[in-house]
Amino acid sequence: MAESGLPISPGIPLDTPITGLLDGTPWRTTPVDYHEAPQLARLLSTACFIVIAYLSGARPGEVLSLRRDCLHKDPDTGLWLMGGRYYKGAVDADGNKLPQGEERADPWVVVAPVATAVKVLQRLHASELLFPTYIDNYRRSTARLGTARDVQTAAEDITDFTQWINAYCAHGDRADTIPEDRHSTLAPSRFRRTLAWFIRRRPRGLVAAAIQYGHVHVQMLQGYAGSYASGFPDQYAFEDWLYRMETGAEDQRALAAGEHVSGPAADAYRHRVTAAHRTFAGRVLTSAGQSRDLLGNPLLQIHHGRGMTCVLNPATAACQLRGTADDPLVTPDIDDCRPNCRCLARTDRDIAHVEQQVAELEETVSDPLAPPIRHARDQHELARLQAILDAHYKSRKPTR
Repeated sequence: MAESGLPISPGIPLDTPITGLLDGTPWRTTPVDYHEAPQLARLLSTACFIVIAYLSGARPGEVLSLRRDCLHKDPDTGLWLMGGRYYKGAVDADGNKLPQGEERADPWVVVAPVATAVKVLQRLHASELLFPTYIDNYRRSTARLGTARDVQTAAEDITDFTQWINAYCAHGDRADTIPEDRHSTLAPSRFRRTLAWFIRRRPRGLVAAAIQYGHVHVQMLQGYAGSYASGFPDQYAFEDWLYRMETGAEDQRALAAGEHVSGPAADAYRHRVTAAHRTFAGRVLTSAGQSRDLLGNPLLQIHHGRGMTCVLNPATAACQLRGTADDPLVTPDIDDCRPNCRCLARTDRDIAHVEQQVAELEETVSDPLAPPIRHARDQHELARLQAILDAHYKSRKPTR
């Protein structure tokens, strides 16, 4: 055969077709080799772990202990529900810790990418556990065959996954590599924190991201991840605390530099910013749970929107509140802000945004080809915004 001149493959190419696409083209042009398949299966399993751990808000240990058939779709609501076991706080009648955990009464409510990842794992191997120690079931030399992957191993898998992605990008001359993490090795526990950061910090980022994270947030609050037993609300509250501390410090610096504030809640804004700076500047938290308690302080109820600032008073707020008026963690719906609300304040930074809106509307209104209905609507909005600008500059005290 070697002397026949026929091409002979040094490996064992599988006849499985390459159907995955990247930017509209197959992700590879050569068949998968038999000896390469276990490595690719491990990488695929790691990718599924990242999707589930990130977009579900579940703890890493809870994700790694997921079992086959843990996913089902509620026929009435159309929601994807993911069941599982919990370990933190799982004790027997005598108060002894249960190493095997307990079945969770309330499932996670997850989004479609998480459901897809679970389905992929169920097709990837025949193990009862979605994340077994070994995927290639022909191994017989390990005593841990059939057990779940641990968190340390998952962290090592993520490192291998990152290196494979970067090698693939380098080979294909792609620029979308995974940058080096300045905090060293990526720990799986950081996925929950990152999700909380994005939900809190980027509510109005790119449209696709805003829809995705908003959808994840709504879905999570409906199931286990929305309960305090899951721990995720504490993660979100901690991110909210950090965000409010940062924006509060920025507000204080702006006031000290002479920033003007107008609107019905201007005096309340100045009082809260000054008092919050005295009360919370340099405050150190020893647990994420403390942030949830501190967020209920009225001094921290300042919420910045687009061209406006809400100095929240639930008793007089005109918007649809997120939560009940007597809930210390109630927040306003910034996207539902009403022009006649008594909680409104406008800083010079807000006014800069309003001026940008006015400039864009003036260009639209001056278009002679604009339909009459659109012209009238934009003219009405332009007059409203101009009144805001006039009121802001009129209330500014003249400088000597």
